[in-house]
Amino acid sequence: MANDASLKRHLAFVKGLGSQGMSSDESEDENARTISYPRVYPAWRSAQLASLLWKVDDVAATNVSVQIGKCKKSGTQLRVRPHCDKVNEEAAAPPGLPRNCYDANWLTKLSERQKRELRVQDGDYNFTT
Repeated sequence: MANDASLKRHLAFVKGLGSQGMSSDESEDENARTISYPRVYPAWRSAQLASLLWKVDDVAATNVSVQIGKCKKSGTQLRVRPHCDKVNEEAAAPPGLPRNCYDANWLTKLSERQKRELRVQDGDYNFTT
């Protein structure tokens, strides 16, 4: 990500999200040559934030792909992470993010106490790449 000009300015922000900001995986078949891990998205995440993180995933996948002139390590399985419509309603939202990082409908369902604990920043994050 640090080497991608369009995403470089988002590096500190994405690192700050930590593991709570990422999608979880769901394994389908661990005996197959290629394992599919469909992405399960946290309900709290906005479409804008999801779009940025998908771009980050694409760059990361390109960076770890088998390089020209190199062999894939034996015994390792190929992994794919297809998009799906699964949502994790129980995923913990990281507090203190700008308002547009959270799904607006998800925010309206929170109690006043939960909203205070979430400490949503009033400003919006600039997701342009």
